Amino acid sequence: MDVSEAIRTRRAVRSYADRDVSEKTIQELFESVRLAPSARNDQSWRFVAVTENDRLGALYDASFEQRAVDEAPVVIAGISTTPTDTMRCGIETGPVDLAIALDHLSLRAVEMGLGTCWIGSFDQERVTELLDVPAEWQVIELMTLGYPDGELAPVEKDRKPLADIFGFETCPK
Repeated sequence: MDVSEAIRTRRAVRSYADRDVSEKTIQELFESVRLAPSARNDQSWRFVAVTENDRLGALYDASFEQRAVDEAPVVIAGISTTPTDTMRCGIETGPVDLAIALDHLSLRAVEMGLGTCWIGSFDQERVTELLDVPAEWQVIELMTLGYPDGELAPVEKDRKPLADIFGFETCPK
């Protein structure tokens, strides 16, 4: 599978097969994450893969009982170790760097027959406590991971036309 096919195939998976994801597979995915770029190459991130049932249940509660979190055999937390750092443009590095890294994970997961779902709705304090994240760090995103309950195949996605979102030299209006 090439990158274009992975992009066309990737979608939010909210229903997972009753099948574990091996530690070896998770570590292989994180090799792709480890290679992601970051601002100033700081790599100011940490990741936690949660696979233990009680902790998964607590994450389900802390993420407002989202079905994908309940069904996934793995939930990954992306954590910024420097949540107040900014780029010269004034944008915080943590959310940008974590989005790049987790997108690497989501595309590599598709190639490996796995599905993911971005989870941005969660109780920050509860997740921070549950995962023993230092107070000065910040959980930026959760991502479910598992084998989809059904086939992943390229699909037509409902997206705006290219002319509405892209321009040369000036911003499209």
